[in-house]
Amino acid sequence: MHSFKDLDLTDTENEQLQCTQHHKDIIKVCLQSGCDQLKLCQSCLSSHNSIHKEISIYQLFKEVQAKIKMDCRVEKQKDKFDIVFKNIQEMRQQVNQIFNQLEHDIKQYLIEKINIDELNQNYQTLININENNYFQHIPILKLYYLNPKLFFEGQLQISYVEDNIFTKLLILNEKLKQQVDKLKNDAEHLFDIKTRKASEHQQEDSFQLLTTINGHENVVRCVIKLHNGDYATSSRDKTIKIWNQNTFQCTQILKDHINWVQDLTLIPDNKFASCSDDKTIKIFSQFIQTYSNNGIQSNLWECVNTLKGHESYVVRIVYNDQFNYLITCSTDGTLRLWDSSQKNALLVLQGHENCVYTLASKKDLIVSGDEGGQLIKWSLNHMKIENKQKKHSGCVNSILINSYIYSCGDDRKVNIWDINLQFICFIQLERAELESLQYINDELIVGGDEQGYLQFINPILGKVISEIPVHNDRIYKIKYYNGILCTASSDLSVKLFKFNI
Repeated sequence: MHSFKDLDLTDTENEQLQCTQHHKDIIKVCLQSGCDQLKLCQSCLSSHNSIHKEISIYQLFKEVQAKIKMDCRVEKQKDKFDIVFKNIQEMRQQVNQIFNQLEHDIKQYLIEKINIDELNQNYQTLININENNYFQHIPILKLYYLNPKLFFEGQLQISYVEDNIFTKLLILNEKLKQQVDKLKNDAEHLFDIKTRKASEHQQEDSFQLLTTINGHENVVRCVIKLHNGDYATSSRDKTIKIWNQNTFQCTQILKDHINWVQDLTLIPDNKFASCSDDKTIKIFSQFIQTYSNNGIQSNLWECVNTLKGHESYVVRIVYNDQFNYLITCSTDGTLRLWDSSQKNALLVLQGHENCVYTLASKKDLIVSGDEGGQLIKWSLNHMKIENKQKKHSGCVNSILINSYIYSCGDDRKVNIWDINLQFICFIQLERAELESLQYINDELIVGGDEQGYLQFINPILGKVISEIPVHNDRIYKIKYYNGILCTASSDLSVKLFKFNI
């Protein structure tokens, strides 16, 4: 395919016309009315109806010239030309309209993803083709079809017509269509980016960083807000740290685990629980310590119970308030249900064939996801599997349960399911895979991705409406507490944002 700058209607020796179906040189033209094979190559001839009139492209204009008295033939050629001429005019109008809109949007929004220089160059090339190569032939060509006697009588040069101009116009028409399609695609892409940018500005206006918490020596896996308003964080540095809600200074370091601390969750009676790669779950309770020398009291935390039973890393822990269960999942492929006051698991749930990396629970429902992309729905009433689904092509990283079930994975998808784990639809992510999900309301879910961006997703519209960079590395956990959005990241930090919805 020639580029626009190479298309010159006067340079027929350098341009070989080709059959679009067989990519062979065109050697024949059919003049039969209604024939859909106007231009024929050698392969076309073998299947072409023999009763049709076929001549060479060069001979086409010679025959029209020789039979000028056949008004029917002249009128048919005139009709063919008028159709092509009309199509090209319509294409030019579309190009102008699209480009004018693009030009307006580009001036208003400086979007890096659209190559503005390339758009201008393409459009200018299109103008040059129309003005320099196309329009110089239109008057003489149209005059030829409307009044061929002028040519036959030698009053005008027949060389204009013999130069395959009609076939050239067909090629130009196709090239104009391709250029219009490209400009349409660019316009749609620009509109999508422009809409997203507007949404991002709107989100940024309601999104304000309150503080950044530093202090861990390795990846921060989780952050939660405790019953008293302070914050707790867990890390691969094997510690849990407590942070004052007013000063955001570390008030206590808990070193009860001997391996990475993966997750935290609140439980009743002013307690919280943790799970770790040391295969244990630990329960922490708050007590008041009074210093004898000055009588000052401090609220401190201590481990009051250790739960054992998993045979490998315990990576996620949640609390179900309806059944008063702690629920954990592990790389040993199982889920386990616990009473925080006991030492051993109440029940072991088996059904996954791979390591289980995430789970969520609400009312009598548990949904878990493994590294093979499978989700399992469990019933707490019947303690059994109710449904299995596999729609992710990689590991399932996070699950949410509300009116619907949401899951995200390594395949850069957010899958949406009904409450019975029947698939509804998916949202394809462009930037990066999500590590965590947080429900805000029915029209907004926030995901933390592997590049440190927060992706704001509208599940009703089925798309990401904005993206805001907040960390320098992946975001492992997002929590939302009454206008405060908390994030924990691989960049060793925790950030708190004021988020007005």
